[in-house]
Amino acid sequence: MPEDIITSLIVVLATASTKDVENEGKIIAFGSGANLNTVRTLAAEKLGISSSVPLEDIILRAPSGRILEGINDIRDQQVIHVDLQEHIKEVIPGPQKLPFVGSLYSLMPDQTEGWLRMFRTYGPLVNMNLLGTEVISTWDPKIAEVFCKESEYFTKKVNLGLKEVKLFAGQGLFTTDTSDDDWKLAHKLLMPAFSPRAIKAYLHEMGVIAIETIKTLEQYKPDQRVEILDWTTKLTFETIGRTGFGYHFHLLGDINHTKPHPFIEAMGYCLRRTLIRSQQAEFYKRLPTEPNRHFEKSIKLMSGIVDDVIAERKKSPEATDKNKDLLGFMLNARDEHGLGLSDENIRYQVLTFLIAGHDTTANTLAWCLYELSRHPEIEQAMLQEIANVGITHTEIPTIEQIGQLKYMHQVIKETLRKYPPVRSLTKYCSKDCIVYGGYRVPENTVCQVSTYSMHHNPDVYTNPEVFDPERFTPEEEQKRSRFAWLPFSTGPRSCIGMAFALQEAKVVLSMFLHRFKFCYEGPDIGFNSTVATTKPEELFMTIHPRVDFPKPTKDGFTPPVPSSPKKTANVPNTESMAKHIASQKGESASKLPNATFLFGTQTGTSQDYAAQLASQARAFGFKNVKLLDMDDWEILQTGKYEPKKSEPDDLLVVVTATYNGQPPDHAEKFSKFITAKTEQPGNEKIMDKLNYAVFGVGNKNWRTYQAFPRKVSNGLSDLGANQFFPTGEGDVDQDADASFNEWSAHFWMQTLSYYGVSLPEDQSMVPTASVSVTVEKEPIHVNFISPNDQAKWKAGQSNRNGDYNAHILANRELQQPGSGRSTRHIELDISKLTPLCENGQLYTAGDHLEVFPENDSKTVQAVALNFGWVLDSVFEVDPESLKDVSPRSLAACIKGPCTVENALKYYADLTSPPSRVMLSIFAEQLSKASPETADTFRKLIMPDSAEYPEFIEKNRTLLELQKHYPQVNQLELGQFLSSIGVMQPRRYSIASSPLPYPDRAHLTVGVVHDVLKDGSEFYGLASSYLARTPAKNIHASLKSAKSTFYLPSDPSVPIIMIAAGTGLSPFRGFIQERAYLKEKENKDVGETVLFFGCRREDQDYIYSDELKDYVEKDVLTGLYVAFSRQGDPVKYVQHQLLANATEVFRLLDGSHGKKPASIYVCGAGTMSRDVRRTFCNMVKSFGTATTDEEADTYIQTLLDNGRYNEDVWG
Repeated sequence: MPEDIITSLIVVLATASTKDVENEGKIIAFGSGANLNTVRTLAAEKLGISSSVPLEDIILRAPSGRILEGINDIRDQQVIHVDLQEHIKEVIPGPQKLPFVGSLYSLMPDQTEGWLRMFRTYGPLVNMNLLGTEVISTWDPKIAEVFCKESEYFTKKVNLGLKEVKLFAGQGLFTTDTSDDDWKLAHKLLMPAFSPRAIKAYLHEMGVIAIETIKTLEQYKPDQRVEILDWTTKLTFETIGRTGFGYHFHLLGDINHTKPHPFIEAMGYCLRRTLIRSQQAEFYKRLPTEPNRHFEKSIKLMSGIVDDVIAERKKSPEATDKNKDLLGFMLNARDEHGLGLSDENIRYQVLTFLIAGHDTTANTLAWCLYELSRHPEIEQAMLQEIANVGITHTEIPTIEQIGQLKYMHQVIKETLRKYPPVRSLTKYCSKDCIVYGGYRVPENTVCQVSTYSMHHNPDVYTNPEVFDPERFTPEEEQKRSRFAWLPFSTGPRSCIGMAFALQEAKVVLSMFLHRFKFCYEGPDIGFNSTVATTKPEELFMTIHPRVDFPKPTKDGFTPPVPSSPKKTANVPNTESMAKHIASQKGESASKLPNATFLFGTQTGTSQDYAAQLASQARAFGFKNVKLLDMDDWEILQTGKYEPKKSEPDDLLVVVTATYNGQPPDHAEKFSKFITAKTEQPGNEKIMDKLNYAVFGVGNKNWRTYQAFPRKVSNGLSDLGANQFFPTGEGDVDQDADASFNEWSAHFWMQTLSYYGVSLPEDQSMVPTASVSVTVEKEPIHVNFISPNDQAKWKAGQSNRNGDYNAHILANRELQQPGSGRSTRHIELDISKLTPLCENGQLYTAGDHLEVFPENDSKTVQAVALNFGWVLDSVFEVDPESLKDVSPRSLAACIKGPCTVENALKYYADLTSPPSRVMLSIFAEQLSKASPETADTFRKLIMPDSAEYPEFIEKNRTLLELQKHYPQVNQLELGQFLSSIGVMQPRRYSIASSPLPYPDRAHLTVGVVHDVLKDGSEFYGLASSYLARTPAKNIHASLKSAKSTFYLPSDPSVPIIMIAAGTGLSPFRGFIQERAYLKEKENKDVGETVLFFGCRREDQDYIYSDELKDYVEKDVLTGLYVAFSRQGDPVKYVQHQLLANATEVFRLLDGSHGKKPASIYVCGAGTMSRDVRRTFCNMVKSFGTATTDEEADTYIQTLLDNGRYNEDVWG
């Protein structure tokens, strides 16, 4: 077969019926180099079969059921049915569901043990109903991998017990949906604060607090029983409080000071109540009971304390110190659009970090000390390692010493396996997906990884109840899926503070064990499964001075001798570098290539390194610099690299980690791309002339160290790219930072030398430690044009966001005097518009007309004057300054010269609520003139702000905002252009038929006019524009309804039309068309019935004379009007339907030998839902269905067959 032949065919799941192939089938295409696995992979991606299903388990069948054996056999098919060896299972097993409680009873009395029992009984995937919520849970790592990876199929949505935590953690990282803008912004801003280099900076304070705790515990006598969790909790609270927010809880120093801090009491109470509340009915949680009052009181107390901490910091001299601690970072960090966290959101993040930052580590430390007391051989091995490393309880350990505690790392991981702090991870299925075992998980389902159950699954961990750190040697870990251990989750939604918690645990354990021996004598310790986290209950230990600490072994750790300080050069400075480069003679500096820095990261290290390189590139003079996830590289879409003529070849730098040889989560598409392209013949040159370099991050203890970075490097080379610089390697088990710094210095030396750029003598090529992932965005640059440039001035005056191409011929009022409202009938000449139909016909009855509105001249003038702009001035946006600008902004949409007046009149969306970006600009402007008002604005900036809806009610437009805050009387045009959106065209149903009106379109436009309680008036943008335009040219375009709201192709088919208000528009076109066919073409036209609703016959019964005339001419065979404000029992269209149900059902059913009718509904969403319920009642009343479910199925069948059509809004 020739190489260039592409085969296309349809794949469909084997469970689909023959008639479902058209709807459920998906098209795949493959080339001559494809094999069976190629087709299996393509089919799996199209049909929602997850990667957890092995390719060899996917069976490809012909429509007859025959298994297709080879690629040539497959090429001969038009349709392939895809099955699995175990077949696709539509039903997921689970226990019986009872009314109200669902399956909750089957988990009692101990929910943790109950989940284990469910998996042992029903298998790796269990369907449960918890108080009305369907939950699909797993303990299998292969399914957990699919659930946990953020994808088009699975994501995180706050459900179950997290809803209760959200009541006090609010929009914090842990209790916010992945799709929520709050989470996206906070996650992006906070990642650098938890990068490996940032975590190292917290070590000193961790050691100080550990020493304070040791001195406190020394006050206990060896025979005193101590509740160890109490002290690990105090220690971790102090650690996160001081390192994160500079807040001292004053919990250490005196063992007799037993009164707990009120904040800790409140948080402990709330956490204890969350699981209990998640199992209660909603109404019970609103009752005025003491637990509910205590819960609410505790939330207020915690929020108040945190708000005070934030307010105190903002008033302090350290308010703008971004590097002081985590709070300083949150107060000052900004993204590329200048957005930061509001005070309210910072409160939620602080509460989240206090919850997660203390609870996880406190529980883990207590459980670990408990297990060490029961396993002296494990304790002895840990002590020997501590001795070899050289850690004592009197000196704060170094980061190198902590990095050497490999066996302790295994012990901590085993502790987290046996006692995971959070026993389940909740996810959400947003799209049907088939997972391992062939189970189809339906969309809109809550999914759960039962972490505790998976960690105790004997098929994953042999003898899971035995405490065995040897499970976590590098060799043993490689034998398991990396998704078999999930105490911190994984991927983008993993615990951002995992490295913080592990470092803190190592510091505390190494220093504690050097000073003390912790002893426990008593029965096995358990935990309360009704509490949200896994806390040891009644763990009382005795604390003894350590007398058996071993001496270092000969091959142990020797502390390094500090070397003499070396002279170091200064780090690159963007401003000085730019000046230096500009001063260089010749053109070498201007010929730097486009540079793209890709990162694949699991912990943030690779992202940190790539961000440093990108920042350096900008400082060295590279103009076009991109910093992207590996999966966001544009070449993955285009398929090949296209070098640009007369420009240097692009430079690509990839910094990536690997895990057990596999790519990080955000590099999977990149990995698949490399695999697919290298396997296909003929791709040896698709990356020709692309220069690349790779730096890999990994752990040398793993057999697969650097496997994926090498795959990337080799793959790019195999595809024709030029390896510009040798691949670098960073071993995180040693000093990866030093390796990276050395590699980057040599990389930049070669790069700058190659492109002829020299450095100042005092500049270094080693990246700084303070480089942030977030790069500040340059402002939009606006060039104002001189009136002497007549060509550009003329172009600016004629720039109107498109040409006028339609002309209003008639514009009259449809409502009668006294109605207090306005509906306009508008007729337009549309002969110049592009036809929608292949035969040249402009449109079809049921299609839409899009109108491009214009702002009122008075509004335009007021906005300009308030900001100090000259309306006649002509400007042009510098395209070089548009990087990272929203494509919906004016800056991105206005092309070429434009007057300020035209930008405001034809482009700017001045009537929509002010955007949060605009509010942030106002906040900045107000910060000096009115700081308190500025603070109010900053609280409004974040999405879902509680005050935002009320604020917008009072400031519905930009003009209102200007009126209420006249202090903002100057605004740079560039800021405005980047922060306000472009007007969107408004779409109207065409109220005419092309048969009698081939070159015209009629519109029925309800004019929006809102009057507030204070007398303020607001008009709809497009409707008021059309209302005030009696005879004028406008800009419009035709938009197809795409067969979703067209008349039956057979005009003899009866139709039932149901509308209210301006929903009559398309039906006016339908009626005109049927009248034309009946009267002009003498065609057999089916019965045409209209149900129409309005308020009063004498006010808003629009087109009444026309409709009555159609009745007289027998075009309308039925006209039923409902008036809602006349006191009639029949108030709405659904009432008219019920009043004439027998006739309606006769038409619908097609009895008396006539064709069954088609239904059309047009109007507001509320009306359409009422109409649908009425039809469901109707089919039950006439015996077609006996239950609500059968009635819904009947209507759904009508929808599927195109006999029930809706065009609704609102």
